[in-house]
Amino acid sequence: MILWITGISGTGKTTIAKQLYRKFKKKYKSSLYLDGDEIRSVFQNNLKYTLRDRNKNAERFILLVKYLSDQKINLIISANITSNKYRLIARKTLKNFLELHISANLKNLIKRDYKGLYKNAIKGKIKNVVGVDIKYQKPEKVDFVLENNGSKKEFLYNIKYILLSLKKSKKKIF
Repeated sequence: MILWITGISGTGKTTIAKQLYRKFKKKYKSSLYLDGDEIRSVFQNNLKYTLRDRNKNAERFILLVKYLSDQKINLIISANITSNKYRLIARKTLKNFLELHISANLKNLIKRDYKGLYKNAIKGKIKNVVGVDIKYQKPEKVDFVLENNGSKKEFLYNIKYILLSLKKSKKKIF
């Protein structure tokens, strides 16, 4: 089973993925957590953040995920895929694939901008920030949608709902 969590920076992908993984791993030992930033470093950070390089990174990531899932490993992934084209490729390429999309309004993203991406992009100090100078394409087809405009506690309450939905899904869990 693959649960790919998407959304732009600051929406809470990593936060919810790590919590889901901790609970999921207790029941399903053959499980891994993959983070988009960490996978970039595995590939030696040799791509920039332009739309073209982001798409190349998505291709790499999809191939890695396919390889791992073909080994009967459950995957919980926190990584944005910027375009619907590559989301569709992931959906067609990967078996047992589910996508959870997290969104939040820009005001809240700026407020919890611990990486400084939005503030620096708005000031023009950095470029290629999705949601600022790279248009974000909202997913056309997703399995789960979460809004993250409240407290962290409210947001993490969704884990129960997600775990229950995964169990009820027809996706094979190893």
